[in-house]
Amino acid sequence: MNKDRKTVGVAGAGIVGVCTALMLQREGFKVTIIDPNPPGDGASFGNAGCFNASSIVPMSMPGMMSSLPKWLLDPMGPLSIRLSYLPRIAPWLVQFLLAGRPEKVKGQARALRSLLKSTVPLISSLADEAGAGHLIRHEGHLTVYRTEPEFEKDRGGWELRRLNGVKTQVLDAAALRDFDPNLSPRITKAILVEENGHTVNPRELVVHLFRKIIANGGDYVPARVTGFETDGNSLKV
Repeated sequence: MNKDRKTVGVAGAGIVGVCTALMLQREGFKVTIIDPNPPGDGASFGNAGCFNASSIVPMSMPGMMSSLPKWLLDPMGPLSIRLSYLPRIAPWLVQFLLAGRPEKVKGQARALRSLLKSTVPLISSLADEAGAGHLIRHEGHLTVYRTEPEFEKDRGGWELRRLNGVKTQVLDAAALRDFDPNLSPRITKAILVEENGHTVNPRELVVHLFRKIIANGGDYVPARVTGFETDGNSLKV
């Protein structure tokens, strides 16, 4: 089928939707964005705005099983399950924990890295094309630790990143003071991931990208997607 005559509907005018639409336009497709709300007014309005090509560590990791009892008994812990619901969720929990086996985790990390590695260069190029390059920062991300045991808990994740080509820099207490004197003296160690970036205004970035889509000939329909219908070889939204 001739791409020039093919229209693709994109549901949602948030950061995912506008980036998808712009990439489709790069490939020669005609794009229609559908969203009942103005561009960037949903989750993209006030998120952290981070671009993390290093976010390749799976949610389920080796050793998590030993932490479950403590988490369940701690009212401030990261996991809370009503006892009456435990029998229903138990099969899912078992599968979740099995996904954290070392051989599984390594494969998941490789797959995630292949998907995310080009994140910062791609979003930067889209922003530049839309006249929004000033909203992007390439300053990296800093993960801080107050104690060595806290860092040791994350060592497996940092090793996964290293094995998949994520370059990091370890900063001790003295180096941290030079890096940012405003950091708390209680922080004794940190890991800097230089390849990561962020936007200073998530909503404004989405708006700029959306305007570029329209300037490229894209359409916008202020409506809610309620379903899909097939018509021969076409799919109608």
